[in-house]
Amino acid sequence: MRTSRFPPSMTSYALAVAQISTMIVWVGLMFITHAMSKKESVYPPKVSSLLPWIGSAIGFVSGPHRFLAFCRMQYGPVFKFLIGGRNVVVVGTAESIQNALFTDHRVLVSRVGHQDNFRTFCRDTSLHPMIYDALTHFFSVLDRRLSRRAVDGVTAGFAETVFQRLKLYSGGDRVSLKRSLLEPLYCAATAVFLGSKFSPDTYEDWATFLNSFPTRLLRRPFWSLPSTQARERVLQHMSMCLRGADPDNDDDKLAGSFVEVMREKKIPLEVASPAVFALVLALHANQSNVIFWLFAWLFADPRAFSSLRDEIDRAVREEFGSIETFIADASPQRLDSPAFALLNSAILEAARLTSVQIALRRAECDLQLKDGEGTIPIRKGEYVLLYPRAAQQNEDAYPDGDKFVLDRFVQSQYEGELAPTSGKPFFAFGAGKHLCKGRFIAMYGMKVLTILYFSLFDVTPVPLGYWSSKWEPPQFSAGSIGTTHSDDDVYVRLRPRTAL
Repeated sequence: MRTSRFPPSMTSYALAVAQISTMIVWVGLMFITHAMSKKESVYPPKVSSLLPWIGSAIGFVSGPHRFLAFCRMQYGPVFKFLIGGRNVVVVGTAESIQNALFTDHRVLVSRVGHQDNFRTFCRDTSLHPMIYDALTHFFSVLDRRLSRRAVDGVTAGFAETVFQRLKLYSGGDRVSLKRSLLEPLYCAATAVFLGSKFSPDTYEDWATFLNSFPTRLLRRPFWSLPSTQARERVLQHMSMCLRGADPDNDDDKLAGSFVEVMREKKIPLEVASPAVFALVLALHANQSNVIFWLFAWLFADPRAFSSLRDEIDRAVREEFGSIETFIADASPQRLDSPAFALLNSAILEAARLTSVQIALRRAECDLQLKDGEGTIPIRKGEYVLLYPRAAQQNEDAYPDGDKFVLDRFVQSQYEGELAPTSGKPFFAFGAGKHLCKGRFIAMYGMKVLTILYFSLFDVTPVPLGYWSSKWEPPQFSAGSIGTTHSDDDVYVRLRPRTAL
C-alpha cells in the first residue's frame, strides 16, 4: 500500500508555523499577565516578572533574604510579588505590621504559615490539623509557666547546665563559635521543655536537622536523608520524654504540664511529640541566630566587647559576689536588673538586626491595612508577609539602623528588659496579640550564656586567613528566613580566665 508523505518543504513550513504560533502565545500570555497586574492595583507596587504563574518564585526560593532586600530597595517597604500563582503582599512599615498583627485571626489566617513549618518535621499531613490544635492547648502551659512571674520556677539548674557544657571547650585553639554557643543553650533550654528524661546526647541530631531547616522550609532540593534520620531520632526521644513524664515531679518541668494537657484533651503521643518539637524549634531557630551574631558583632568591635565584659565582671561581683554564686543562684528575675543594662541592650540590638520576616497569613476577605495616612489594599485569597526588617532598620526610628550599636537600648532609668523597645518598631519577640510566649526564657538563656562565656574565657577570634589584617564577621546567608543566619562558622581561641 502506498503511503502519502508531505514534501520536505511542507514539513519545514509546518514546523516554522508551529514555532511562530508558540512564540505568539507565550508573548500574549506575558502581555496579559502584565496587563492584569497593572489593572489589579497601582498600590502596592508589584514586582515585575516575565514568568506567568511562576512569577518571582525562583528568586524568592533561592534566597528569600536577598530577594526581599532587593525588592525593598526597588519598591520601598510595601510591595507585592507573584509566586506559584499566589499574590504575596509584603508589609514592612511599623504601622502596617502592627495593624496586620491586630487584625482578627479569622480575617488574616496564620494557619498556612504553621502548616509550612509542620511539613518540615512531620511527613504525615493528616496529623497537621491535630498538631495545630494540640499547640493551642499547649500554649496555655507556656502562658502559665513561662510568664514573667512564673519562669523562675522552671529555670532551676539552667546556669549549672550551661556551665558544665561550656567547660568542655576550655583551652581550645580553634573552637567552633556556633557549637560552643548553641550546644549549651540547647541542653539547658530543651531540658526545661522535656524534663528529667531529656538527654544532651541528642544535640548532634538536633543540629543536623536545624541546619537543614531553611532548605526544608523553602522546599529546595537537597540530600535530605541525614537530616530526616536525625529528625526522627529527636522525635523518638521527645516521645520517650513525654511518655515518662510525671505531672507531680517538679524535675519534669513543662513536660509534666504537657502530659496533664494530653490526658485532659485526649491528645495522642504521635500528635503531642511533633507539637512539642514545634515549640522547641521555635525557641532555638531564632535564639541560636541572635546569640551567634551578637558574639560576631562584638568581636568586630573591640571597644564594645571590652565595655560589655567590664559590665559583666562588675555586675557578677556586685550582685552575686562570685561566678560560683551566680551559677547557683541566677534566675530570670535577678538578671532583669539595671546592673546588666548593657547586656540587655546588646541582646535586643542583635535581635533587632537579625529579624527578617514573620510567617505568611492568608486573607479570607478583602480588607484595608492602615498605613500612615493611606491604606494597603489586600484582596481575598492574597497572602500577607510581615517584613519587620524594613521597619526595624528605618533611619527615622533607628539612626544608623543597619549597624550594631551596643548601647542603643540602654535607658537612663532601667524599667525592665523589654521596656526599651516600647514606642519603637521592634518585632523580634512578636507584637500585639502575638507576643512570643518564650521571650522571657529566651532572654534569660542568652544572658546566662553570655555572662558565663565572658566570665570563664578569654576569647580571641581566629583570623579568617593569613592575609586578614582585620577580623570581620561573616556575611548573612541569602537563604536566611525568619532570622538571618550565616553559611560560615566563626572559630575562636578559648583560654580560661578562672579555675573551672
